[in-house]
Amino acid sequence: MVATIAGWTLTEHARQRMQQRAVKPWMVRAALEWGEETFDQGLQRFTVTDKALENTPYEALKEQLRGLCVVVNPAEGLIVTVKWCEQLRRRRNRFAPSPRRSVKNFAAQQRKEKWAWETPTITCKEV
Repeated sequence: MVATIAGWTLTEHARQRMQQRAVKPWMVRAALEWGEETFDQGLQRFTVTDKALENTPYEALKEQLRGLCVVVNPAEGLIVTVKWCEQLRRRRNRFAPSPRRSVKNFAAQQRKEKWAWETPTITCKEV
């Protein structure tokens, strides 16, 4: 049985990868329709980003679709593979302090407080 999604024929490899990576056919359809296109070595890549999903019916599903990449062979009309781009998948607020920096600041603050309590006050008496 030959499976097709949005006019593209699904290879056995792509079907296996979809199953392994928990990618549903509607997700692949969304990537093919709204993903950002790039070309590399004769293959076409559709990558879902937040920017690509702005003002689309899938905008509310950004968290689920972010980082999905569908690789197709346009010459043969095949979906070659489906994968998650981990760099796009992990998204953190760029304005939030990084965990490393906050731990470092916390440790520095603890040292300051420790010295504030342990530093003896020195008074000079006149003889």
